Amino acid sequence: MSRIFIVMFVLFASVNNVQAIECQTGVQGGDSHWAWRLIDGRRCWYKGASGMDKSLLHWSAAEDTPNKPEAEKTQAILEVRPIPPEVLRMLPIMPPQPTFEDRWRMY
Repeated sequence: MSRIFIVMFVLFASVNNVQAIECQTGVQGGDSHWAWRLIDGRRCWYKGASGMDKSLLHWSAAEDTPNKPEAEKTQAILEVRPIPPEVLRMLPIMPPQPTFEDRWRMY
């Protein structure tokens, strides 16, 4: 039983050591390297190397206000995902459309 508590304590301690990084609206200066990731449709600037895990980045509560000026808002980039085969199987089967030549011959 004590092994379970030790494992839970180690896991809890390791989870608390991971600190989320607060997003900035722009580069704040200094000699450090700044990079950005798209978080909630806006550029999230942070100090550090490019390609930081998005789960470690967050906007502060003050930054989440919906009344931001239009200049600070960024359009979200939509991901294009393929249609799953299960959904394609549910679509009705449409008869093939006649070609231009077939339609021309009808008249």
